[in-house]
Amino acid sequence: MEVEETYPFLIEPLETTPSEYDEKQVEQQHAGIVNLNERFGIVFFRENEKYLISKLDKHYEIKAFRHGIFILNQLTGQVYFRSKSQKQTYPLNNKKEFGMIYDENIHLLKFTNDDPIDKIITKYSKYFAMISKNGNAYLFNMEGSKNDGLIPKHLFDNEKIVQISCGGVHVLFLTENNKLFGTGSQYDGSLSKKTEDTFYTVNDTIKIVRCDISALGGKKIKQIATTYNCSFILTQDNELYSCGSGSYAANGQKETCLIFTKIKENVEKVIAGYFFVSIKMFSGEYFIFGYNNCNQFGDVDSSLMEGNKIYGTNTKLTTFNVHDIEQLECGGYHSIIVTKNNDIYYGGSSHNNALKLPKSTGYTKVEMSKVIKNWENIKRSTKIKVETGYDFTIIYNENKKNIFNFSNAYKISDMTFDFVNY
Repeated sequence: MEVEETYPFLIEPLETTPSEYDEKQVEQQHAGIVNLNERFGIVFFRENEKYLISKLDKHYEIKAFRHGIFILNQLTGQVYFRSKSQKQTYPLNNKKEFGMIYDENIHLLKFTNDDPIDKIITKYSKYFAMISKNGNAYLFNMEGSKNDGLIPKHLFDNEKIVQISCGGVHVLFLTENNKLFGTGSQYDGSLSKKTEDTFYTVNDTIKIVRCDISALGGKKIKQIATTYNCSFILTQDNELYSCGSGSYAANGQKETCLIFTKIKENVEKVIAGYFFVSIKMFSGEYFIFGYNNCNQFGDVDSSLMEGNKIYGTNTKLTTFNVHDIEQLECGGYHSIIVTKNNDIYYGGSSHNNALKLPKSTGYTKVEMSKVIKNWENIKRSTKIKVETGYDFTIIYNENKKNIFNFSNAYKISDMTFDFVNY
């Protein structure tokens, strides 16, 4: 007899529309918050049905991607999955063995019972990955692959994985001993190999290659990042290296580079979008490069671009007061700024429903108070943060009491949580 699974949160149909929910307002804003008797929850819109997830404790983390959401229990390492629709037609359907089942229910990914997960990595539309608390790497190809799941550790010289970055056509893996590996497309040098061969799979076996990081001279890697077809390394000495395609100027160089090459110093953080990049300096300045075809960085002076491309790493972000920036994040065809005053601005286009807001020529303020009635109280009492990718944007506060999602990519119009102890 099969035992019915129980979860530490509820999913239930909403019989009535709460009075705080303004249909006309939501239609105008393309977002909706439900406040149900002071209890917040995720609201799923699936055809004409509405569902509420509630009683989500504060140690849970929400990760969005094109086909659904993951709910990570940070204490136990268990991961739950909820699809965007039971009418899924993507090859991701073949991932039922992992618990990614496309219906109206939330499903536990059972393999996470045996190998608890520490991090979930989602950014673009092709790959998502997980790192277990034991340092194992899991990789999933959303287009369908026989190689989905656990990557054998011997392919990483039996070392633990500490970072993964999923690009548009390739993936990077950083080990505990500063080794960098990759899989996917090596076209135009995105995997830092002195060849333009393409590595996907060989005889249905995942192909992992060692990336050439000799240019670092043994320096410790602090951060790895990827665009669609470029890769970045930021060292502990705050030096930034890049390799990959120059077709969209997103490698920070004038042309394609097959192996990692130093492009900038005194860098605090690299913020990679789909075809565009911002780098935050310790001086507080931001430099930008890559494709600005949708005004991802606002209305950049045309004299600083060649067509829609910003080449090199010497162009400063001047379309926004950088002294007022608390956080800047790059997505698919847009960027998001959170100010020191907790206001939210966006630039670019909701090309893949990542914002569900009109295209912005310059940076445009998101009028959160029109969607959330107590927004002014929320922004005064906590620090607002943002996470965004190819087709999702999540806004939350530092203690994760409220999470707001601006995407209909998986049939959620908007969401916010009230975490409770029980």
